[in-house]
Amino acid sequence: SMLRNLLTDRFKLTFHREQKEFSLFELEVAKNGPKLRKSTESPDSPAALLSTVYPQRIVLPARNTTMGEFTSLLQRAVLDRPVVDKTGITGKYDFDLTWAPDNSQFGGGVAAASPDAPSPPFFTAVQQQLGLRLIATRGPVDALVVDQADHPPAN
Repeated sequence: SMLRNLLTDRFKLTFHREQKEFSLFELEVAKNGPKLRKSTESPDSPAALLSTVYPQRIVLPARNTTMGEFTSLLQRAVLDRPVVDKTGITGKYDFDLTWAPDNSQFGGGVAAASPDAPSPPFFTAVQQQLGLRLIATRGPVDALVVDQADHPPAN
């Protein structure tokens, strides 16, 4: 709220939220079902989702993680659009995901793997290793719409 007040005072920023239609990914259970292990961690333990970038592959070990936390990570760091959890899977899981990156991931900040990389591409890895799939579609997303922003006054 302090940042919002600063932006309002300094830049006369006004905005509102509304639903807009955007390109997004829906995370669904694949045809043969999920390949996830129930977490062995205490339910109160925090989730651990930290990817490691190696030449030619990304490794993402996830521990004590919900599907919501996983989709949030995909949306924030890996993919270029919102990700919506449509799996219906509840609970916390442990899994490992390894894939060969391409230029569309991590905002283009990770070098693309060569075509002969030992790990599969991201979408293939999600399906093969987790029993889930990402479907590109369009749908409603909560958007922040700027109504007005002025240049700041001189100091």
